[in-house]
Amino acid sequence: MNLKLINRILLGLLMLVAGLYKLFVAGPSAITGMLSNIVLFAWAPGFWAWVLMLSETVFGAAILAKWRLEYTVIPPMIILTVAAFTVYWGNWTSFLLHLVAVSNYSLLAGWKFD
Repeated sequence: MNLKLINRILLGLLMLVAGLYKLFVAGPSAITGMLSNIVLFAWAPGFWAWVLMLSETVFGAAILAKWRLEYTVIPPMIILTVAAFTVYWGNWTSFLLHLVAVSNYSLLAGWKFD
């Protein structure tokens, strides 16, 4: 088993599990409450809660299925970057872990930054 496969499985599960948790355990109301405290999403937190939950679930499954990775990784990268700078700003361990995941998504897509 190669490392790229392991990385793809873990990054797919990172999004899929988070999305399923938000859908079936935390529920939309908890996500709406969290998003209403963020200025960027305060104007329609219910709408953005559903966008977030469905995006994490769908794109996590797409990454696991290896479906068009060069494009599929973009929404998770946006989600994790926004979360890092809004929810986890000040909690430096979580902040850095979110940014590490973002960089791994770009590697998974095969983007070259040389």
